Amino acid sequence: MKPFLFMTSVEAVQLTGRKAGSLLELYLCLKEVEASSLYHHTHRFYRDHSFLGPWDRSDFALWASQNLKEEEAGERMGSLDARDYRTLEDLRGALLACLEPLMVDKQRWIRRVPPGLEFHFCKAVSLVLPTGRSARNLEGFLDALEGVDTSCLYHHLIEAPLHYHGEERPLANDFSRWLADSGFPEQARAVAAIDPYHRDLEALREDLLSVFRKDHLKALVRRVLDRAGRHSEGDAAARWLQRWRKGD
Repeated sequence: MKPFLFMTSVEAVQLTGRKAGSLLELYLCLKEVEASSLYHHTHRFYRDHSFLGPWDRSDFALWASQNLKEEEAGERMGSLDARDYRTLEDLRGALLACLEPLMVDKQRWIRRVPPGLEFHFCKAVSLVLPTGRSARNLEGFLDALEGVDTSCLYHHLIEAPLHYHGEERPLANDFSRWLADSGFPEQARAVAAIDPYHRDLEALREDLLSVFRKDHLKALVRRVLDRAGRHSEGDAAARWLQRWRKGD
């Protein structure tokens, strides 16, 4: 079995040299800017653990509503939910679609913000580093999940899948793919079903651990049942455990 290497990432932010001072310029930049810029201006809210209540889901929405005073554009972009988009190109298309209905009002489309309030496009550059932890079996995987930092969880469940370019895969996150490839399809499906955007990253860790703790408990019970099955049929405890086994 190929071991799973737990990685983490450190993000550096760089200016792209692009800026927008109007809806038109924002639209044109969104069409052309690299995907890592889209990622930074939307997903930094998730990386920063902003899960405690309603919030603008992107810097684009914040700028449109606060600097450009375009509440409609801000609301449209702010309503986008990152979990609905499997790739950053899908997200790009959704952002552009939010702005396209506003093209009909030419004055509104080209109206500029005051100097100094332009939107400056940045991009995220991630340095991926090993955590020093790896796993060859479920027990080792559970142990590592308990000890890695939340940046590791973010990298494997959100960052790495978004930056993957190629054919769609049914089990998109790194954990599920390793589990499926290693012969643990049930656990792979359970991990794939967890929504990584639903709660903060520590709560996400607990959701992951619950999958493996449940399986670990089942394994312990089955070992007890196997031992009990070798006891005398007249043993009351053995008979009770055998009935319990039938109900498993």
